[in-house]
Amino acid sequence: MRVVFLGSQEIGARCLEVVHDAGHEIVGVGAFAPGEHEDWADDVTRIVADRSLPTIRGRRFRTANAVDELESLEPEILLAIGWRWILPPEVLAIPPKGCLGIHGSLLPRLRGFAPVNWALIRDEPRTGPTLFYFDEGTDTGDIVGQRPFDLTDEDDAGTVRRRLVEAASGLLSEYLPGLAAGTAPRIVQTGEGASYGPQRRPEDGVIDWAFDPRTVFNWVRGLTRPYPGAFTELAGRRVIVWRVRPRSALGAGPGVLSPDLGRLVVGAGTGTVEILSASYEADESPDAFERVARDLRMHGKFTLVGEGSPAGPPAG
Repeated sequence: MRVVFLGSQEIGARCLEVVHDAGHEIVGVGAFAPGEHEDWADDVTRIVADRSLPTIRGRRFRTANAVDELESLEPEILLAIGWRWILPPEVLAIPPKGCLGIHGSLLPRLRGFAPVNWALIRDEPRTGPTLFYFDEGTDTGDIVGQRPFDLTDEDDAGTVRRRLVEAASGLLSEYLPGLAAGTAPRIVQTGEGASYGPQRRPEDGVIDWAFDPRTVFNWVRGLTRPYPGAFTELAGRRVIVWRVRPRSALGAGPGVLSPDLGRLVVGAGTGTVEILSASYEADESPDAFERVARDLRMHGKFTLVGEGSPAGPPAG
């Protein structure tokens, strides 16, 4: 089967390997570089270089030349995994076997942006990749298959990303033969139970200490590494909070340090969270957390940036 593959990040790299190792003819690969605030452990560009795969220039396919180049490759199928742009109707019409992608949530849940982050922020009980056909909507096309997995309190953005890579590559391996043969399932999305994740920017990560401990916990773990992290301010300096855990004790007020020997316990709503890892922005020194702890004990509270912020978790 002649395949055009568009992708990025670890999930794109693993899925491109699945297609290549299955013996399909990859006639063109589209890729893009990580953004300023992104940290990828792998990327499709490595697979392209290692296996001498042909590349294509088109990204958003907004020009006639880009669409003509894609059509000239005569792809039977197009796979876009780790791709950020909606494919225009002219592209969707080219491959006879369709254009498909893998979304990092259990569609129709969390259509749209940042499904890894929103699944944790919204305290979803489970998530997983969905292999689906593209249409002209946003993640609304027919579903081929899914691989659900439960989320636990031990999960954070890093673990969920890794679990999605493993599940997505297995999902594609399972259904790739059926896609080639034209026998893969097509399950229409009715829209029942649908939800959407809005686009996120690093500056949207401000912590609202007025939230309850569970919400702050989900906020922090949903934005932690490899993402830029949830943040607050201390004496005018930005502090990135990488890991917290909720506690049952009552707090002294939102963002206020509670007296607790040997622990960094801060008010969240009327409760508390324990800060387990934090650093000043761009501070990667071995004692970064100790510096924050020392200064917080000196000042006694975080600046309450983000209180009542519209960037807070919307209803799921």
